[in-house]
Amino acid sequence: MCNCKEHPELIDISSNYTTFNQSLDQLDAGDWVLLMQCKLCKQLYKVDVWDKLQTSYAIKIPSKENWKEFEAERLIKERIIKNRGGLLQSDCVWTNCNKKQVKSSAFCVNHIYSSGTRA
Repeated sequence: MCNCKEHPELIDISSNYTTFNQSLDQLDAGDWVLLMQCKLCKQLYKVDVWDKLQTSYAIKIPSKENWKEFEAERLIKERIIKNRGGLLQSDCVWTNCNKKQVKSSAFCVNHIYSSGTRA
């Protein structure tokens, strides 16, 4: 029995990378990502290659077709906002940016994400 149906669309696997991947088969590899499939239910995942300095995610994807291009930016940005407790009323300090700051940051989620932060 697998847990795929219970998993959200975006799964932080940083603390259980090896355990999570044990129930999956690797089908393909791209730049710092793997196409993985559940051995039981055949759910597909785009899985980040593990990096001890970066948050690793598994993203449920609907198809093998164009899997490398499947965009998870929106999901990761939502996670950044959630992890940091939401948004502030103050604008981002980036020049000419009027997006709202993420709590515990002077920047909006777009500028946090563009700096390489994923958590």
